[in-house]
Parts: sequence; C-alpha cells; structure tokens
Amino acid sequence: MSMPPHFPASAYQHEHSQPAADPARLLLEQVEENNLREMWDMVLMLDYEVANVYELDRETQEEFCSIITLLLKAFTK
Repeated sequence: MSMPPHFPASAYQHEHSQPAADPARLLLEQVEENNLREMWDMVLMLDYEVANVYELDRETQEEFCSIITLLLKAFTK
C-alpha cells in the first residue's frame, strides 16, 4: 500500500465553501454605473461620518446598503 502524495493542509478548500459575497462592493458597482457615486459618498460622510463603507460594522453596512438600494431604485426610475 503506497502513501498518497504530500498535500499541505493550507491548500485544502472545503467542497462547500464559497467566497463570501460582498454586497457593498456589488452595490457600489451599480451606483457607479448610474453615476451616483457622489450620493454614496455624501450618505457615508453625513449620516455615518466615515469615508469608507468598510469602516462600518457589519450590521451598519447592511443598513447603509439598504438605504442606498432604495435611493438607487428611486433615482433610476
């Protein structure tokens, strides 16, 4: 019985794992496609007092994305 070739554990990727979706990044792409980046930045700066969405905790990021999604729908109709 032969030994299998050496396989480093760090190279193993679980068969069910998937890269985590980044809803903020995907939403930002939609915002930029519609030329609404200034709105994105304004909401971040005035309402959340941060310059980058990743400075927010996860729950606040979700809240921000929900607001931007509603604004995006309103401005693109």
